[in-house]
Amino acid sequence: MTDATANSTSILKLVNKTMELPTIPEVLVKLNDVIASEDSSADDVAKVISVDPAVSTNILRIVNSAYYGLQVRVSSIGLAVSIMGFSMTKKVALKAAVFSVFGRNKRELDHFSPVEFWKHSIFTGVAARALGMESSRFGASHAEDLYICGLLHDIGKIIIMEKAPEQYQQVLAECARSGRNECEVENDVFGFTHADVGSVLGVKWFLPEDLTIAIRYHHAPSRDPFHRSLSSLIHLADHLACANGFGSTRGTQHSGLQHEVYDQIGLDPRQVEDLLPQIREDFESTGQPWE
Repeated sequence: MTDATANSTSILKLVNKTMELPTIPEVLVKLNDVIASEDSSADDVAKVISVDPAVSTNILRIVNSAYYGLQVRVSSIGLAVSIMGFSMTKKVALKAAVFSVFGRNKRELDHFSPVEFWKHSIFTGVAARALGMESSRFGASHAEDLYICGLLHDIGKIIIMEKAPEQYQQVLAECARSGRNECEVENDVFGFTHADVGSVLGVKWFLPEDLTIAIRYHHAPSRDPFHRSLSSLIHLADHLACANGFGSTRGTQHSGLQHEVYDQIGLDPRQVEDLLPQIREDFESTGQPWE
């Protein structure tokens, strides 16, 4: 067993012992089973989706968006699945399920706002997608995978906030008071970080391995032994979100940018700067879970 694998196993056990993570929504379990079957049709997938209003609504919104440019409005889930394909349908369902499970929490802490958190997460996802599409390093990755990884990179924060609100408030207060970064203080208090929690959720929700690992290492991409380019991409996208006024927490010091990430993703600072207007425009046009 490698050191990285052993460490991952110990983090998995520690997080599981400390807090109960949300189980994967039933619609995703059934969707995984149906899509895994070679005999499944678009109508079979549609039957699973149709029982979940949040997923159904998102499927129809996406298929009727400018991205697909259809001349006629689609109102049938089965037809929408046929147009989008099983892979994209599964990704849209995942996003809808994430907002359904985590977007309902309206708890405000002194240094935490759910609305600001989701703005940060969505901006990071949009930035990761735009940067990845511009770089030749991510040719094998689907743009929507990059968005999902960015969207979920900080999901561990909202889980810790829900499961241990008083301790998490203490963490954020200490970060604001001392200027120490959140991961360092989280490690002191819990023995793990929000990035660790997010990666464990990724394992439990059967996310692709590269996304799960990038979530864990998005604050320290140089330590990623497996998918350093992807964790570097999320690290930079996270930095761009904060630099553009969309931090995930209030009054705390964001971790500094590791400048070697530019080499890892195959873009230079000027190219990234040139993409910012597009990223901001894409962010503004993205459907927001708080609306």
